[in-house]
Amino acid sequence: MNIDGILQSIAWLGLVDNPVLAWIDRMLAGWRAHPDVAVSSSIAALAVVLALASISQTRTVRRRLETVKNEFFTALRPRLMLRDVHAQSCRLGEPIEVTYTICNIGSSAAEIVESVLSVDVQQWTSPRRVPLPAGRNAIGNLTLSAGEAKTFTYPAPERTWNKNLVKESEVIALIFCGRIEYRDASGVVRETSFCRAFDGTRERFFPMRDPELEYAD
Repeated sequence: MNIDGILQSIAWLGLVDNPVLAWIDRMLAGWRAHPDVAVSSSIAALAVVLALASISQTRTVRRRLETVKNEFFTALRPRLMLRDVHAQSCRLGEPIEVTYTICNIGSSAAEIVESVLSVDVQQWTSPRRVPLPAGRNAIGNLTLSAGEAKTFTYPAPERTWNKNLVKESEVIALIFCGRIEYRDASGVVRETSFCRAFDGTRERFFPMRDPELEYAD
């Protein structure tokens, strides 16, 4: 193979615009001017260049594979959300219990790592805040596969049903809210937050329609 052919072969390896190519170009120019250079030195130099090219290609492939992997996990991520949130019973004087279903509507498994739930009576005009888990896990250690759903009941024994909560009120509201943090297969921790107000006429909790309180990352 002539010198120009060698350069074309190196360019094919992906070393175009690479300092290594500039170096080998200068070296080959020296060989043209001094044909008496030992063949063994030439072979050794080419071996080094090919090794460097192999390392460069390997790193590039690894970076591309890492990018593909991250895009894959992002596209097939899990997503948790709450559905069918309702009161277990609305009998006056009994403790309030809320039944809810957690659904994984994503494309991969989700492991719940932290969670907090709360039932509170607030004025409609009061500012609302969803509590932070802060290391707690009220739901418990749980993994939901893609498409899986599980139903739970959250008891609030410190709260009991009364006529002001059962009927529709423009002053006070019964609020069920919480936050769920879950981990996907790649180790990324995501978050679902919810804030639901009780509708006494239908005995169900409905979203507050505030994107800062009700969302799924």
